[in-house]
Parts: sequence; C-alpha cells; structure tokens
Amino acid sequence: MPRLFGSLTARLALLSAAWVSIGLGLSGCAVLGLVNKQLVAGFDVRVTALLHKAVNAALLEPDGRPGLSGDVPVPEFLQPFSGYYWQMEAGERRASSRSLWDGQLSGPAAAPADGALAVYDGIGPRGEPVRVAERMATPAGSRAAIRIRVGMNRRPLDEQISHFTWLMITSFAVIGLGLVVGGTLQLVWGMRPLRQARQALAAVRAGQQATLAHARAPSEIAPLLEEIDALVQQNHATVERARAHVGNLAHALKTPLAVQRVALEPGEADMRLAREQNRAMEMLVQHHLSRARSAALSGAAATDAAPMEVAEELATALRRIFANKDLEIDLLGDAGLRAKVDRQDLMEILGNLLENACQWARHQVTLTVSRGSASLLVTVVDDGPGLASADYDSVLTRGVRLDEAKPGSGLGLAITRDLVALYDGSLTLQDARPAGLLVAVTLPLSAAQRPGSLHRRSRWQAPA
Repeated sequence: MPRLFGSLTARLALLSAAWVSIGLGLSGCAVLGLVNKQLVAGFDVRVTALLHKAVNAALLEPDGRPGLSGDVPVPEFLQPFSGYYWQMEAGERRASSRSLWDGQLSGPAAAPADGALAVYDGIGPRGEPVRVAERMATPAGSRAAIRIRVGMNRRPLDEQISHFTWLMITSFAVIGLGLVVGGTLQLVWGMRPLRQARQALAAVRAGQQATLAHARAPSEIAPLLEEIDALVQQNHATVERARAHVGNLAHALKTPLAVQRVALEPGEADMRLAREQNRAMEMLVQHHLSRARSAALSGAAATDAAPMEVAEELATALRRIFANKDLEIDLLGDAGLRAKVDRQDLMEILGNLLENACQWARHQVTLTVSRGSASLLVTVVDDGPGLASADYDSVLTRGVRLDEAKPGSGLGLAITRDLVALYDGSLTLQDARPAGLLVAVTLPLSAAQRPGSLHRRSRWQAPA
C-alpha cells in the first residue's frame, strides 16, 4: 500500500475515482429523485382522473346508500381484485366497487375538507400497495356529502421505478468506470514526459549522454529540464575546474620553488628570500583551496588589486630566476589603477605572463598597464622569436608546448586564460613589432581607483 500511494499516477487516479464516484452518486440520486417524483405525479394524475369520474357519477339511493350510476366506463371496477377500486361513505352507509369484493380501502380517519383533494398511499384488499385519491362531494339534488375514494394498485409504478433505478445505477456505473479508466490512461500518457525525463537523467548519470538537450518535453516541464541540465553542466564544470585547480596550483608553486632553490644554493644562501617564498607558497596553497571551495564556478569574490604593485613584486623574483640572461624589464603604467580581481589571482595572471615573456625574450620585456573605457588593459611584450598566428589557439590549450627543449609544463597561458575568464575578461595574442609576441589581457576596472596617481616608469636590468 505505501508503494501504491508513492506513485503520483496512482494517487491522482484514486483521487479521480473518488471524485467521479461522489459526483455521479450525487447526480444519480438527484436524477432518481426527480424521475421518481415525475412518475408518481403522472400516476397520481391517472388516479385523480378516475376519482373525477367517480365524483361525476356519484349518487344517493332513496334509502341513503351511496352508489354510482352505471355510465362509468371503467370495466376494471367490475373485475374482482383488478387493482382499480372505488369506495364511498355517506354517514354510516358504505358502498364499494365489485373489484374490492369484501375488502376496503384504508385511509386516514378524518375526511378531507369539502372540495379538497387528498392523495396518499393506502392498502388494497389483498394487502397490496395502493395509491388512493379522495375528496368530499355532494351529488346533484342531495344535501348530504359523500366521502369518495378511488385507488389504483401501485405495483406497476413501483416496478417501473425499480427498473429505472437499476438502469440508472448500471448506466452511471459504466459511465463512472469509463471516466476512471479514461482519466487513468490520460494520467499515464500525461506523465510520460516525466518518465522520459527520468530515463534521460539516468542516461546522463550513467555517462551515456552528456546533456538533456535532446530530451523533448512539454512547455510545463521544459524549464525544469533546462534547470536540471544547467545544474548538470554546472556540476560538470565544477569537477573540471577542480581538476584545473590542481594544475594551477602546481604551476603557481613552480616559480616560488625555483626562487627558493636559488636562494638556498650553497655560498649564496638568502634565508630572508627563502622564507618569503615559503610564505608565498603557503599563501598560494590556502588561496587555491579557498577558491576551489567557494568560487569554482561563480568567479572569485574579487576585492581589488594594483597591477603595477603586483608586477614590481614579481619582477623582484624573476630577476633572480633569469639572472643569467641579458634581460631588461620595463614596467609602465599608473600605479593608482586598480583591477577588480583578487590579488593572488592577479599575481598568478601577471606572473604567468611575465615568466613566459622572460623565458622567450632575447633582451627586452615590457609590461604596460592602462585604462580603457570600462576595463583595465595589461599588455606584456617580449622581443623573442614570436609566434605564428596559426599557433595561437594551440598555446592556449593545456599541456601544449611548441618547443619541447624549453622548460615548462605548457600550462601557463592556459591557466592565465582560465583565470581571466573567471572575471569576464579576455586574453588575446598578437605579433609585436618589430619582433616578439604581445599578450593583451582585459580585466574589470575597480571602482576604488586612486585619483591623482602619477604615471611612472620602472626599469631594471638583470646583472650580467
């Protein structure tokens, strides 16, 4: 039973059956009552018509005994127990039709008022139910009133009512059964899209299909399927982003580890720098864990950060890593410009761009921060060999390296693109002039700018 009521179709079918039964039952009772009333009224008309004939033919004999004249054309009155009866009373004297034989019609003791008509159920000479009509009438030429009763056996009426009742019950039962079966079939057919949606969800869960886009559904549940599909895609993106975080964290730790390794080399140990890099790695781990928990899909809950300030910190670390290259780095821009980006994310974005540029540059790397109409633009230019435009999409793919001889994992630009996308920004690649590669990144502009900051140039050259 709990399993039965656990089905929405079964619940609606049972509820429909209950309402159909109640509705048809009440309707049947009303129809039966109305029809019975009409049948009884029609029967009473016939009884009353016989009474009028008896009244018109009533007379008083010279000895005071009531009777009928012989011109009443009702032969059933003459046939014993025919079911058609009349009875008259005038004082103590009584007369009745031959059909009554030695019986009489029962009725109320009190006679109706003079001229009034009374119709009621009585008992016939054989105990059969009789419909009786009576009234008081005074025959012509007489001053004495006669109580006249006429009765008709009502068994034909009762049989007619019984037959009609059985016909009504049978008809309403068939109609009710048809309505319940039809309603149940309609429910089963109407619930079919839900069953198909369940099967589609099961297929998605089993990995047989990726989305619910192919599932056809009526307009009432199509929005629900769209929301479920969006949730499935969101969960899929969450899983993919969680996987990406592992690669991002590994790539983000690469530079601090390299700096720490250089700082701890024998003879040139720099414990202060090593401790700074250790703290930086701890911050990276905490940052990536926090972002993986709370901002996997909706984007980082960005505050703001100054790109020039972050770039200068990165330049300090990169100088040690690329100390063996004859490399110059220029940082150009307004120190007051701020991006609506989490500082750690901004450090990872700029760190990846600068490290990639330093790795490929021959002598010059330039980072420029400028303000657009509604965004902040960061460009990083190197004077390296550059990149063919056909390879732009490839280098933005995770794990792809065009030069296997160069160190790296092939994740830097791909991670940078993903981080920029978190903030609804963009990353584009283009040729630099006269040589090299230009990487342009747009980021949302923070409302908390610092007006009046001076445009400044920060230039350093790695020691030979």
